[in-house]
Amino acid sequence: MPSPTPATQPLQFDSRQKLRCRRLLLSVAVYVPCALMLVMVSWLGFLPPWFTPAWAAIFTCTNILFFGLIRTNTNLRFKDPSMTMAQMAVAIGAVAFILYHAGAIRGGLLMLLLVIILFGVLRLSTAELLVMGALSSAAYAAVIVLLLVNQPEQVDPRVEWVQWATLTTTLAVLCPLVGYMSKVRRRLSESLRTIKDMAQRDALTGIFNRHHMGETLDREIGRCERGSPAFLALIADIDHFKQINDNHGHLVGDQVLKAVAAGTREILRKSDYMARYGGEEFVLILAADGPAEAGAACERIRARVERLGIPELQPQGVTISIGATFFRHGDTQASVLGRADAALYRAKNGGRNRVELDEIAQAAAG
Repeated sequence: MPSPTPATQPLQFDSRQKLRCRRLLLSVAVYVPCALMLVMVSWLGFLPPWFTPAWAAIFTCTNILFFGLIRTNTNLRFKDPSMTMAQMAVAIGAVAFILYHAGAIRGGLLMLLLVIILFGVLRLSTAELLVMGALSSAAYAAVIVLLLVNQPEQVDPRVEWVQWATLTTTLAVLCPLVGYMSKVRRRLSESLRTIKDMAQRDALTGIFNRHHMGETLDREIGRCERGSPAFLALIADIDHFKQINDNHGHLVGDQVLKAVAAGTREILRKSDYMARYGGEEFVLILAADGPAEAGAACERIRARVERLGIPELQPQGVTISIGATFFRHGDTQASVLGRADAALYRAKNGGRNRVELDEIAQAAAG
């Protein structure tokens, strides 16, 4: 059963890799209008006819390489799996290649280097952006030197160096500004993650709340209706919780809730799910192959809670009762929880601190 919890690393890993692919495609999208511009410039006679096809072929192969690194997970071996600086360095090389052949319109194409720096807002710090700015400045300086060596008659050194100084000054201002924007973006992303986490989790116990549980249960029902193995749904209720609050106070009651949640989570698998249903009740969604395994899983949870050492409750301790049911074809959220709740009531009426499966699963288990 796919895990609905954030503890499942493969799900997080896949989403990050997909995000990196989207960022790569975003950067590649910039090459498209650039290539169209080069076609126009070639048509006007500022670039040789062979230039645009050669430029497009070279940097298409380069970006296919980046895509392959992500798809094969090779990028995860790098310090920066997003390879942002590497992609920007390739783009700077692409622009330098254009500048070397651009002739009289070279100055107008320098703004392409500024566009590359703006991509750093997605990932880079101010220091890293300054490195990219320095690389851009050095790339243009190298172009000027090569032109002076190979085509001195077609270059005005004064114009080129003034353009280089202007570019370098602009980059010195732009890089810190983009770095600040990147920092603000990261803080906003962190704040949004915090807000989302607060909306999904119970403030006291730290596990998921009832709203998130409802969404997760609906998703699991849909998955099973499409042919995936049936899941096991549990409702666990802390026995005599009202007496705990009445006799020991609500602060101790809160400690019991947190201890039960933490103790149960310790023995759950990464694919298992737990949420606070309300008050002293918890809902769990587990994978189990048949009633025997379901009963054993529920018993492990019950026994783990029974072993909790809560000093304020000694020597009685704390126990839970559990009602469980398997998903059945045609189930809704209400029908699944209804059967689990009915099984829970049988556990309560049977003396508490026990596990009850729904009637069909109980009969199958003998």
